Amino acid sequence: MQSISALNIPQSGPTASRYAVALFDIIAGIQAIGIWGRLGWRENKRRYRRTVFGPFWTTVSLAMFVIALGLVWSNLWHTDPKVYLPFLTSGMLCWALLSTICAEGAGGIVGNEPLIKQLRISYTLLACATVWRNVIVFFHNLSIYVLICIYGGVPFTWATLLVVPGLLLLCLNALWIAVFLGAVCARYRDVQQLVGNILQIALFLTPILWSADQLTGRATILADYNPLHHLIAIVREPMMGKAPGTLHWVVVLVGTLLGWALTVHVMGKFRHRIVYWL
Repeated sequence: MQSISALNIPQSGPTASRYAVALFDIIAGIQAIGIWGRLGWRENKRRYRRTVFGPFWTTVSLAMFVIALGLVWSNLWHTDPKVYLPFLTSGMLCWALLSTICAEGAGGIVGNEPLIKQLRISYTLLACATVWRNVIVFFHNLSIYVLICIYGGVPFTWATLLVVPGLLLLCLNALWIAVFLGAVCARYRDVQQLVGNILQIALFLTPILWSADQLTGRATILADYNPLHHLIAIVREPMMGKAPGTLHWVVVLVGTLLGWALTVHVMGKFRHRIVYWL
């Protein structure tokens, strides 16, 4: 397996070469699957060491949340629990994956300060390890959804297979967010707290606990102009046996390109300073 010490990122020089170093950081980090794959796996094992259920404690907590909330809210909104529970569970699975990556990614560089000061390694590699660790937890949590699908009679259709490209795009966006927030929070430590607060509010402003079809009038902007809604929808709707609308794919693809362009720009300008901010 490739060692971390082998990922020596070249020194940056003029502005043009700094962007080349930023691109090298991203490409080398993503390609080092043997390293970040093991880092993410070991981090999961470390967090749940000496526990009986391991990462399934997260699954149990999420199951208790969606079942309790689903049964109560379906009654308040006069909705069939067999319809609302699969909707809520699929949305919360995707939201838990995205929000946790954002929160952990914001502190990813600061949390790895000793490693960064000892080796010139790819910052993207550290973000990849964060994404992979949470993807593992996501697949653990899928066991909840399988049971809910059996209860609610959710059909398995050809559209269900679209969950694969949807999940890949979700992870690709979560990766640039983790790299970007990691660099920003290394310079401005208060931003990490701000990210946590924004995520708490975003949960209620994004169609996860409620459906976008319930909005009327000007309130529809909470769904139409909310990139998080489109990002969640390309995974959630295939899980529900439906094909996501064209608008969802377009918004996510455009957001992916713009997000990575912003990340390359920020890393190109400030990557060489990050180690001095720690």
